[in-house]
Amino acid sequence: MNAIPEPLPPCILFDMDNTLYDFFHAKNAACARVADLAGVGSGAELFRYFLNGTHGFEHHHNIRDYLSDHGVFSESLYIKGCRVYEEEKVASLHLYPGVKETIHALHERGVKLAIVTDAESPQAETRMQAIGLRQYFDTVVTPDISGKRKPNPDTFLTALDHLGETPGVSWVVGDSPKREIEPGNALGMKTIYARYGDWIGIPYPQIVPNYSIQSFTEIKTIFGLE
Repeated sequence: MNAIPEPLPPCILFDMDNTLYDFFHAKNAACARVADLAGVGSGAELFRYFLNGTHGFEHHHNIRDYLSDHGVFSESLYIKGCRVYEEEKVASLHLYPGVKETIHALHERGVKLAIVTDAESPQAETRMQAIGLRQYFDTVVTPDISGKRKPNPDTFLTALDHLGETPGVSWVVGDSPKREIEPGNALGMKTIYARYGDWIGIPYPQIVPNYSIQSFTEIKTIFGLE
């Protein structure tokens, strides 16, 4: 990390899940609740349904398939399963150390902040309220707002348009090399790879961020906010 701090940019775009908080843990906890409710299988097994790509990583139809495959599906169990899944997922969101302090410091110094996420707007807004950070962010850009999902550049360009800024003066922070760092680099933004949140861990040696951090608080060091 450079000894000379970077000048504060006019704006920073942040990914949400696994960048601000451990969404992998929250998702696993939610899946475990559903498996316990159904009395079959395990949370780890249900989690794999969300990963298989049939319905997408957020869709409740993964729960429907899980219950059906175990022969316990009923409409009432499905509805209850979806409810406890959402309740546990939100209740299990815990900020990484130093996130609130760092976001507050950036906000206090006039840096415009935005979220770029593939969660739909209702989910994104619920999570941001639950973790107590929504008031710091000027905009939350989701696929139903931008019309695209990451790594499509429209997600990032929509956020920058909302902030009235351009890629060349902006930064993006995220845990996915493919979904945040590569498109950020291509747009000419400066990029911070949140390595601590990359639970998938697939190496992409050709994708090189400006900075790679092991904890969120290192952002304060990058910008000399300590």
